[in-house]
Amino acid sequence: MSPVTLPFLVVQPTQTHTATVICVHGVGDDGKGWKPVTDELAPALPHVKWILPHAPQRPVTVYNKEWLRAWFDLPSFTFTEPEDSSGMFDSVRKLDALVNAEVEAGIPQERIVLSGFSQGGAMVLLAGLGGRSVRDGGEGWRFAGVAVMSGWLPLRERFKSLISPHALTMPVFWGHGTDDPLVRYNLGRKSAEILKDQIGLALRWGDIGEAERLAFGSAGVSFLGYNGVLHATCPKERADLREFLRRVIPHNESDG
Repeated sequence: MSPVTLPFLVVQPTQTHTATVICVHGVGDDGKGWKPVTDELAPALPHVKWILPHAPQRPVTVYNKEWLRAWFDLPSFTFTEPEDSSGMFDSVRKLDALVNAEVEAGIPQERIVLSGFSQGGAMVLLAGLGGRSVRDGGEGWRFAGVAVMSGWLPLRERFKSLISPHALTMPVFWGHGTDDPLVRYNLGRKSAEILKDQIGLALRWGDIGEAERLAFGSAGVSFLGYNGVLHATCPKERADLREFLRRVIPHNESDG
């Protein structure tokens, strides 16, 4: 495994560290942009260490080749052009190094969650559900879960060939604003349907009622739409994310 090459911020747990969440930002942002969210969620998850990496700088086509922090190049927001797979796989390896550092420090991979927004959401799907073909011979991680906000499924035409043996047992939280003008809500829904139809992940739609809440955080995708929300998170989505995290990386009160 290559050494950690990404700069990152850390929000330390306030009790014994037994789980880690890695938060992957979108284009033009950096780890600092997600610190207010982690600060909001952290009190309910005192055992969690939060890692907020900064993507490398690169020219981004959709923004007139401006140099921005991005995990891979993005040709447009139509999501129909050839994708920057080499940039994606390079970023997967960088995120792998962060994960490996946590595992070597004693945190089981089953107690690690990848969380991402927008382009970061695409990255955590690839890094979290991807396996052998992504990692040049690796079999992928057995994460506690993956959380996607306003994201999309990358490499849709070949994603089935990239999945990890652990993908079918992975809990996936997917939140998406219905009025998102950049990563359209319908693209998010289509992406989730591909995970169901082509890969076989269970898929749960819509608002979570009492009966459905019993399955929240179990294997498969819980796709939640947030009415009127643009390309951003909202308080309800963050509350749902907090509940998802509490279920997939629960706090053992004896930890501190």
